[in-house]
Amino acid sequence: MVNQLPNVDLRHYISIKDNQLYTPSTRIAEVFSRQHKDILRAIRNLDSSAYFNARNFALVDYKDAKGERRQMYNVTKDGFMFLVMGFTGKQAAAIKEAYINAFNQMADTLQSSQYGNSAVQALQATNQDLQGELLQLYRDKAQLLEQQLSHTKKASTRKSPSNKYFEHKKHQFIQNVVQYLRQHPGANKTNVMAAAGFKKDDKTARKWLADYEGIHWESEIIGISHAYFCKE
Repeated sequence: MVNQLPNVDLRHYISIKDNQLYTPSTRIAEVFSRQHKDILRAIRNLDSSAYFNARNFALVDYKDAKGERRQMYNVTKDGFMFLVMGFTGKQAAAIKEAYINAFNQMADTLQSSQYGNSAVQALQATNQDLQGELLQLYRDKAQLLEQQLSHTKKASTRKSPSNKYFEHKKHQFIQNVVQYLRQHPGANKTNVMAAAGFKKDDKTARKWLADYEGIHWESEIIGISHAYFCKE
């Protein structure tokens, strides 16, 4: 089935400043059909360096439809790539393709505009880099999903020791994780494991985290890390 592109012209969602393309986080929320607060939370929970965040996510104020002043991020193409890496599904893939088309169309428009040759060349190089990164993103995502599927199958075939202490410990782990995620939705794996009283490399706790995903909680890949959300 062919992906259905969103019924918007994404050229209007991308701006240029100092030969740098960027898109507002409010626009990202709109085209991906997500609440803006969830996009803001996803950006703030990215496991990226402070240096990367400062260069690719500029916090600015804007006025909403009611005229109230709120905050959003101006996201560069590198920041956009890092952010949407975990957005999955056919519609999400179609939107990523639409962004590529928008970048290309803007480059063509600027080539015949009043911008100088240096600005056009910089924009074209940005477009070429973006396309290469998106193609690599799809390959990496497919490989990661395959690894996760293999891990889930192996986890389902393992047998856990059946004793009261082990079952109590597992039950306590589930309760701790659920309680923590209710208060901290979108937390990464390291913080979730710590809140449950385990180190991030504890094999037993990692197995429980994977086994009960989809039952008590769910996860989403944001950037290069998992963000967990309570289902209860």
